[in-house]
Amino acid sequence: MKHIIFDCDGVLIDTEIVAAEVTVDWLSSEKVNISVEEFIIQHTGKTFTNIINQLKAEGHLKASLKTEAIVPLLDEQIKAKVRPIFGISDLLTQISTPKSVVSNSAAHYVTEALEKIGASHHFENRVFSAEMVAQAKPSPLVYLLAIDTIQIPREEIIVVEDSFTGVQAALAAGLTTIGFLGGSHIQPGHGEKLKQLGVFDLANNHEELARKLIKYIGR
Repeated sequence: MKHIIFDCDGVLIDTEIVAAEVTVDWLSSEKVNISVEEFIIQHTGKTFTNIINQLKAEGHLKASLKTEAIVPLLDEQIKAKVRPIFGISDLLTQISTPKSVVSNSAAHYVTEALEKIGASHHFENRVFSAEMVAQAKPSPLVYLLAIDTIQIPREEIIVVEDSFTGVQAALAAGLTTIGFLGGSHIQPGHGEKLKQLGVFDLANNHEELARKLIKYIGR
């Protein structure tokens, strides 16, 4: 293995629980009642655009709502509360293998979040966002873009993902994938569901992830 691709939210940055809380609060203001736990189960890994448009299509949100105006407001609230996954800075420093980020979040959000947690230099501008391709995860397109750009055979790449949509996208791109369970949003039984999707291995926290990456990829 010569390259590691990390998802961002829920793998590098512990924002999935923050995103759920912020979005559930906003949905409540729009008379959509959903708990944080339900939101995590149903929507983790999806883009805000896809979530809002899905809820519109299902009749839960007004069709007249302007998705393109709402998404930046949610992004700003979440970005203000961003924090790294516990121990991820140590992991990134410990493993010198070249790394990229592939995310459903907007590129500017990912870049700013990485800067905020002091991790930008580990990725050398290799940030790939779903907004760069025609379809977000679970489509494999953003992963295929990353593969084409970094010019490394897919059998030499290992991916770290936490969500169903992310794992589906990575596997559809033909990439070996580890399921990461160290985010604060992870619910009981999540790992078993990722295994059913076809992840190669699971890591419960950053220390376990570091050990497994070193085993599979080396320092």
